[in-house]
Amino acid sequence: MPQTLDRDRVITDRQAYTERRPELRREVMALRATRRVKLGDQLVLEFENADTLQYQVQEMVYAEGLTEAADVAHEVDSYSRLLPSSHELCATLFIELDEVATVREELSRLTGVQHHLWIEVGGHRAPAQELPGPDEDGPSEATYSVHFLRFHFDDAARDAFRDPEAPAELVVEHAEYAESVPLAGATRLSLLADLSL
Repeated sequence: MPQTLDRDRVITDRQAYTERRPELRREVMALRATRRVKLGDQLVLEFENADTLQYQVQEMVYAEGLTEAADVAHEVDSYSRLLPSSHELCATLFIELDEVATVREELSRLTGVQHHLWIEVGGHRAPAQELPGPDEDGPSEATYSVHFLRFHFDDAARDAFRDPEAPAELVVEHAEYAESVPLAGATRLSLLADLSL
């Protein structure tokens, strides 16, 4: 049975959540800091886990004022698709562009960048695959400022990632954007926990 987020943990009482919100935000921001990887000057990936996604559901319920069980269930199901597994890491890809006037031009220049990422570890590659939205048929040909990615590890790549001696790096190779960055320290330990599920 696929893993899912916990509907029972979602707080629909707006006042009750408002009181807990600052504390929960501090906790999740600290967690996200260890799971956030900057790849060059325009790409950032935030690797998701049950805690980051549960928080995201809670924020959506709060922001949209959802109280109906069916509406909450829809949010839970939508974000559960991003849970990591024993052979997959999931991340939200952000394309960070500073100049509002050139956003369209820059996104056009980076068209398809979401299809050119992978994790390289010990001579093995875990490619990223774009995860379509809940109402989409397949990966997008267009490039937007946010995409959801799933990195699939075969057994050899997962075993290599579990070996602290095997260097791991996040890589993007696109005609207009090529960068790599090591996955190490607290970030790698946090991602390792995801692959141990």
